[in-house]
Amino acid sequence: MHRAIIVTDLFFGDSGKGTIVDWATRELATSGRSPLIVRHSGGAQAAHAVQTPEGQAHTFQQFGAGTFVPGVRTYLSEFMLLNPLTLFWENERLKASGVNDALSRLLWHPEALVTSPWHMAANRYKEQKRGRARHGSCGLGIGETQAEALAYPSDALRVRHLTNPITLRERLLRHRTRKRTECPGLRIDSDDEELDAWITLCQSLLGSVTVASEGFLREHLANSDTATIFEGSQGVLLDEWRGFHPYTTWSTVTTANAFHLLEGSGAEITSLGVLRGYATRHGAGPFPTEDAVLTKLLPDDTNPDNPWQGELRVGWPDVGLLRYGLAVAGRIDALAVTCLDRMGPISDWKLATDYENLTLAPGPWQDLTYQESLTKALAEAKPTYRSWTGSAEAHAADLAALLDKPLGITSWGKTASEKSAKF
Repeated sequence: MHRAIIVTDLFFGDSGKGTIVDWATRELATSGRSPLIVRHSGGAQAAHAVQTPEGQAHTFQQFGAGTFVPGVRTYLSEFMLLNPLTLFWENERLKASGVNDALSRLLWHPEALVTSPWHMAANRYKEQKRGRARHGSCGLGIGETQAEALAYPSDALRVRHLTNPITLRERLLRHRTRKRTECPGLRIDSDDEELDAWITLCQSLLGSVTVASEGFLREHLANSDTATIFEGSQGVLLDEWRGFHPYTTWSTVTTANAFHLLEGSGAEITSLGVLRGYATRHGAGPFPTEDAVLTKLLPDDTNPDNPWQGELRVGWPDVGLLRYGLAVAGRIDALAVTCLDRMGPISDWKLATDYENLTLAPGPWQDLTYQESLTKALAEAKPTYRSWTGSAEAHAADLAALLDKPLGITSWGKTASEKSAKF
């Protein structure tokens, strides 16, 4: 039977999905199954940090987080947003880390949306115009790409359009004109040098990667000797329909896309929900258990400050938000609790078990007015805490018990060798 593992972040992202995907890739490869990594949400804004026991390190954006394992391929599905420019630079960084064949192990779905430099420019322009009301964008054009596809579905830029440089150029000229109109004051060069350079880059990438057939994934899932890892992006609390609007992404980051792609495959599925032993949030939006002291005590070198999201904020574990995350995530079979090794500097921990003035519950599907009301309520939420002492291992088990889910994996560091599986 085909083996499938789904990896989903249950919080605001940055919970360690990359390290869990790397671990799962190695486990499956060791057992004789050659896993395929499927990206089924998000785009180049992903930042999945992985370190190997030998010292290789990389923050994966579009390549699967198991790419350090020789021969492992990545499939960017129709739900993934492809950014050729950032992909080029990521491939260069992988080469510097000793991985020289990443592009040849990459497959693109022909209908995957493509992010251009003008999507990124418009994204940054609009985010800056919001001032103090920023949404927490990463500035990589994800929302702009999706919004244009919704507004101009017949003119959206997709992988299949990259194969014809002549019609691609015509499409890009229309796209660039729209961005000028939408963003008065945004400086976009009128000459075509940048446009032609980007087309050339796309043609170069197409010479190395594979544009997969429509039936590729279905054929792969029918092979009982192989395996698939569905690598999620961000966290379910940022989901486009279930997250705390407007501080959300333009992508479905729950398990929904993964299960859609698996439908009818008959695969043996394990769906893992990933969370840290404590809480973090990188970007704007309410964060009830945030504590400035914890932010200073628990810095994270894989999540540095940046102009778009600011610093990584740290807070006490929040069972109320995690319960909501589980309620909207879809099927979750077991938990993977990460960053347990980093909890040592704190001797007296607190755990937010609930809220005094808020009950979080999923609302009607695709009701952004309801999600915005949740956001306003969360901004005023008063957590109720209890103290706890003891080992980080006991804390992970306690979290699993409070969330009524089996504890599947505990993670004590960045490498696969620092994971302990319990299933």
